Amino acid sequence: MTEIAPLYDVLDQLLQQHQALCTLARQKKEVLIKNEIETLMEITKQESKLLKAVEQTEASRVELVKQLCAARGLSLESVTLQDLIKSTTSLEEKNRLAHYRQELIRIVSELRQANELNQQLLEQSLSFIQHNLDLLTAAPEDDYIYRNPAGYGGGTSANRSFINKKA
Repeated sequence: MTEIAPLYDVLDQLLQQHQALCTLARQKKEVLIKNEIETLMEITKQESKLLKAVEQTEASRVELVKQLCAARGLSLESVTLQDLIKSTTSLEEKNRLAHYRQELIRIVSELRQANELNQQLLEQSLSFIQHNLDLLTAAPEDDYIYRNPAGYGGGTSANRSFINKKA
């Protein structure tokens, strides 16, 4: 077992966790379109758990890269995977680390796009709900046409609406 083997395990974990987040993001999109609130809440809980796991795995990755950089006499300020790739002399390690780096970049980009789309869907949904609330709570403009003439002067039409906002 080489000194870099634990880093490969951590990078595998990071890839799997990010792929799971992408899968949840795609499921979330379908749930948002179908307006299934309970399923959306369940997906959000799963995402939270996965994000905590990613955070822990990322901390492990940073620590392992620091140890490898220290063992190779590199500056501890630069603890990126790219720096480790540059310092590696083995072609096999270099290719393997570069593959992990490219896959992580690809998956994170895919996840970012899926999350942006989901955010747009949420904003459209909230805008639609707000528009409907505004329609239901707005005072009718032509209220005076159908109003009982005895009721003029008793109250203002601005106080009436289909929904009592104070309730």
